[in-house]
Amino acid sequence: MLVDFKLLSDSSKLWVFQSDKIISPSNQKLLINEIPPFLNDWSSHGAEIKSSFEIRYDLFLIVSVDEEINSASGCSIDKLTNFIIHLSNEIGVDFFNRLNIAYKADSEKINLQSLSDFKTLISEGKINEESIVFNNLIKTKKDYIEHWEVQLKNSWHKTLLT
Repeated sequence: MLVDFKLLSDSSKLWVFQSDKIISPSNQKLLINEIPPFLNDWSSHGAEIKSSFEIRYDLFLIVSVDEEINSASGCSIDKLTNFIIHLSNEIGVDFFNRLNIAYKADSEKINLQSLSDFKTLISEGKINEESIVFNNLIKTKKDYIEHWEVQLKNSWHKTLLT
């Protein structure tokens, strides 16, 4: 059952799918049309799942499940993963490339670099511990609100500083 994202509890389970490139307006429209029917029919062991989604910064697809109602089972998470793979193929992006890093350096503009290029930018001093990165490893809506956009020094990315 699709609900407004704001109505999900802060403890809701959350997944961040980062695209490997900016999602065009026409592809965002396609996502906005295709995701609601999936979420409305999505279930776990026959029980409906209260869920929602957002597209942020033309780069991230956020999906969340309010587990206070029903938990997402392994099978239902597999269905979500297969659906996101289908969407990836349909719009020509990769939501599963974990070797790209999204960050904000000197502006509000979102930058996307390969892991190796990101490390180079750190060594050149163009990215530092104060740079804003996106911690896509977060697990809950509360973490998404409070700890998704964080300084590099407060994220798993800090391991790249050494």
